[in-house]
Amino acid sequence: MGLGRLLTRQASTPAQTRSAGANFQVVIDGNPINYPSSIYRGAMTIPGAWRAALLISDLLGGVPWDAYRSRGGNPIEQLDPTPLLLEQPAPPDTRMTTMSSLALDLVWHGNAVGVIAARNRDGWPTALVPVPAEQVGVRRVPDNAVAPLPPGTVEYQVGGLSFAPWEVLHIKGPCAPGALRGFGVLEAHLDGTLNLAMEQAKQAASISRHGVPTGVLKVSNPDATEGDLREAKEGWLRSQRDRTVAALNSTTEFEPLSWNPEELQLVEARKFSLHELALIFGLPLSFLGADQASRTYSNIEQEAINLLKFTLGGHLARFEQTFSQHMPRGTTAKANLDAILRADTLSRYRAHQIGLTAGFLTRDEVRELEDRPPLTDEQKAELDRRALPNRDPKPHPDEVPEVEPA
Repeated sequence: MGLGRLLTRQASTPAQTRSAGANFQVVIDGNPINYPSSIYRGAMTIPGAWRAALLISDLLGGVPWDAYRSRGGNPIEQLDPTPLLLEQPAPPDTRMTTMSSLALDLVWHGNAVGVIAARNRDGWPTALVPVPAEQVGVRRVPDNAVAPLPPGTVEYQVGGLSFAPWEVLHIKGPCAPGALRGFGVLEAHLDGTLNLAMEQAKQAASISRHGVPTGVLKVSNPDATEGDLREAKEGWLRSQRDRTVAALNSTTEFEPLSWNPEELQLVEARKFSLHELALIFGLPLSFLGADQASRTYSNIEQEAINLLKFTLGGHLARFEQTFSQHMPRGTTAKANLDAILRADTLSRYRAHQIGLTAGFLTRDEVRELEDRPPLTDEQKAELDRRALPNRDPKPHPDEVPEVEPA
């Protein structure tokens, strides 16, 4: 199915036709659940949430992808060139753009959805159109429904169009057994940690902007009326908002309930929210900017490994298995994690030396690992010539000393 047909095809079920950009509800067995883009963007205004979501989505979007094929007991071989679905899933966008946006939807909504837009002559997908998860309806077709799909089939609805499961790439996040959609950060934590963090930021900004701490405006004039008190209060607040000098007479005094700078910014409460965000997204607290003075180089290196194992591992597996389902039998999609696991230069060179000495790596294999071309014959001869002084010299046959008989 081409991209043009995708955007113009009408569903055969009686449904109100809407543009693809409309704000649709996610429907689970007839129960609407809606988290519109405004809430999505609102949660991303939290600095810790922005950092966490961006770190995960960019790492997932930035890794290269490979495809491997195993047939008839033959050795597994890497496909070259990489299938278009993995190299550039949604042209003209780059792979980074497409994969990171899908990863962002997977983190926040628990679902990443793309509609298959093009196939090769063998019928296998070569391109998709990413669709915001909030604009996708998913249900299992009931027995009495007038639908183009058989009863019991999972049906996806996007913009008034109906799609079968084999027409949709659906990366599903954590979910209950048999659930039709995944469970995301918004659904799980919007009413708790996320709303609390946004409210704390608003309160800190309001206090800092107005600069008026909680206090008592004392009027010692016994004849002051309620109107006089209200006027004194309004005048005091107005002068603070305008950043001007307040004028008080001898019978009026302001007694602040003073806050120190940390209290003004709700520092401790916001640190606690940052800790909760780290737990929600499965990230080390230091990755969100928390100060940890005891960290060492080895700690940082181990954190990177833990990030891959315990945070990105589940997301990557979901991507890999979903893409593999849309490839020919025996072909699997795998993320190339070399870039993430790549050690520093000195550590890599030491590892290469061990491989060369033990004999399970060649010079050209090492150069390939370092993204360098194979050695030419001239370069190999030069390296061999340089290595000669380090070898045990073998005497020429003419130079072998004669041994006298006993």
